[in-house]
Amino acid sequence: MINFLIILFIISLIYLAKVEMVKSYFTLMAFQGILLFGLAYFELKEIDLLHLLFILLETLVFKTLFVPLFLHRITRNRIHRHHNGPIKGYYSVLITAVIVIGCFMISYVIHDELTVNADHQVKYFTAAISSIMVGLFIAINNRDLVTHLIGYLVIENGIFLLSLALGSEMPMFVNSAILLDIFTSVLIMGIFFNKMKDYFQNVDASHLSQLKD
Repeated sequence: MINFLIILFIISLIYLAKVEMVKSYFTLMAFQGILLFGLAYFELKEIDLLHLLFILLETLVFKTLFVPLFLHRITRNRIHRHHNGPIKGYYSVLITAVIVIGCFMISYVIHDELTVNADHQVKYFTAAISSIMVGLFIAINNRDLVTHLIGYLVIENGIFLLSLALGSEMPMFVNSAILLDIFTSVLIMGIFFNKMKDYFQNVDASHLSQLKD
């Protein structure tokens, strides 16, 4: 089951590169939150119940519900498509696929260096590093604030995957990463929210009715 969820997560990364409608970003972020919830449950179900509940609550409530709904609220009636960057369409998908393949090859190279659960760790490493690199690519390839924020959240999901690889041995490490995740996400989203209010405060379509010759 873990392998299936990781594959779905990587597919969502590739699809992110092709998305142009902003609301599709929010749907994909909620989908990734569900996948992370499943991965956290299957990977950490043997740890202490209190730690497990905290991790599952964060992934389900924060990543799956709060973040997508918050982003939808701050962009509602303001922006519906992100501005295409210099690399568009299927070229973005191709580059993202190359990033994923490159991360897999790097993971395979270090396979012999891992002595415990090597195959298991390589899968997490591939998905996590791919998420970080794809998030950077999305942020660099686009200029609007919403897409930059999405790229940052994708990077955070990759860091969360890295912490899951050590979660069964170090549950407090995962808890600390989650607390930092929540704190920085709220801080960054608050900054973006204020910036977007300044940027979009005079871009309501209703103002078009006031235009005159």
